[in-house]
Amino acid sequence: MIQTMKLSVRHAQAFPAWLCLACLAILAGCTPSLDWRELNVEGSGVSALFPCRPENRVRQVNLAGMAVQMHLASCTASGSNFALSHLDAGDPVKAGLALEQLQSLTAANMGGTPTVTGPCNVPGMTPSPLARRLAVKGVRGDGAAIEAEAIYFSRGSFVYQATLVGSHVDKEAADTFFASLKAE
Repeated sequence: MIQTMKLSVRHAQAFPAWLCLACLAILAGCTPSLDWRELNVEGSGVSALFPCRPENRVRQVNLAGMAVQMHLASCTASGSNFALSHLDAGDPVKAGLALEQLQSLTAANMGGTPTVTGPCNVPGMTPSPLARRLAVKGVRGDGAAIEAEAIYFSRGSFVYQATLVGSHVDKEAADTFFASLKAE
């Protein structure tokens, strides 16, 4: 009987330690899926927080009546794609035209109508009435619903688009991503 009591006492003393270890293991497994890190996007003159490590791509696009190279840094986290693209329109007047066209293209690519949700105020950007935040709800090619939040701004002749796209836009993630942008 005494040995049984000793075992019970030992188990009772070990239980809190076991429970603490189990809780720590569970908490360690619950790390957030958005691991924000600040990046200076190469060649862009802009820094941003990304929740994942972006890949960089370059493609040729036609905007404002000219062929330009569009640079894109993007990654996927928590089921959403985070992207920052930039291009050099070559002239601040053409930058305004490119801003308008990028906004129209975003909506057209998603098969939706853009809704202006507010102005865009990125530190260091060139003030413009075309710098704005848009929301678009559309449909993918497979018929699934898709949402996007994007901001558009310029700095001199450079034009920028930061976008969050997914089946559902996490407003907090979008706000964090957009608020982190700084034109240098």
